[in-house]
Amino acid sequence: MAVDFFTPLAVVLFFTMVTTLRFSIAGTLKTGNPLLRAVTHPAWLYPLVLTGGYTLGAFYHGKISPWPPASFQSIADHHGFWAAIAASEAAITADIWLLWATATTFKVFSPPDDARMVKYYYAVNLVIGGYLMARFLHVIDMGQLGILAG
Repeated sequence: MAVDFFTPLAVVLFFTMVTTLRFSIAGTLKTGNPLLRAVTHPAWLYPLVLTGGYTLGAFYHGKISPWPPASFQSIADHHGFWAAIAASEAAITADIWLLWATATTFKVFSPPDDARMVKYYYAVNLVIGGYLMARFLHVIDMGQLGILAG
């Protein structure tokens, strides 16, 4: 019997996704709430080291889509439900970083002298992230049309 590693991967990626979302909105992971502190502990961001680059590469090579429902469907057809959940969570997390969380990181760690520039961080993050997502979707379309080999 094959070991199903997609279920624990989906659980870990869920916490990574929730932590990313909370950081993107709040700009911090500090909280007095012990339950929220456990669910969104900074350690949940460590999987980004591996899954972030892997997910962006999978986007670029057309293996999964930046659109989470499309990622779910394409993976569910071949690898099952938990693999599809993991792919969707990875896509959502990557999308958040592509469109918003990177600017939040720059905002949190920028020097106080750059406070007037913060609004541009988000605009640039949206433009570059949006371009990359459109590019990934274009590559996927080219692969589906048979333009890309193998």
